[in-house]
Amino acid sequence: MTELRIWTTRHKVRIAAPPKRVFQLVANIDGWPKLFESLVAVQRLGFEGTGERVRFWKRVDGELRGWTSVRELNPKRLQVRFRHVDVPKPLASMGGMWLVVPKGNDSVIALDHYYRVSGDNPAAANRIERDIAANNAAMLTTLRHTAEFDGGMADLLEFYSDRVSAEGDSSL
Repeated sequence: MTELRIWTTRHKVRIAAPPKRVFQLVANIDGWPKLFESLVAVQRLGFEGTGERVRFWKRVDGELRGWTSVRELNPKRLQVRFRHVDVPKPLASMGGMWLVVPKGNDSVIALDHYYRVSGDNPAAANRIERDIAANNAAMLTTLRHTAEFDGGMADLLEFYSDRVSAEGDSSL
């Protein structure tokens, strides 16, 4: 049996905000339902190895869809790696990474995805790539707006800061 092709995407945006602030918004998944309009809920399921296991629910075309991911946070590198545990057909697997790159006082954030498609179907892969592009554009635009302009960002960061203080470990 041959290996399925790995498809990759990268979407990025420059944000006029400090890298640490941008990373905190990405790392704080408890704030994501407030941050990202289509995301309905997030539930932490526990830890798996060095990562946290998380369940997400999103509204897609009026229908509620859920998926489970494993996330690994690396605050020193300003990155969050993720891997979907359960993927819908025609996906065979999917994962990726959020990466915040300091650019002076600003940040560039890249959102990468890698995925395999059952049967290496190019039409399905292209459709998935378009869906990822649309989703990532919306998420990155919202993230940029929140980091640059939203005075209510403190609410989104509150849980993240409390968690770090309570656990006494800022490395997460």
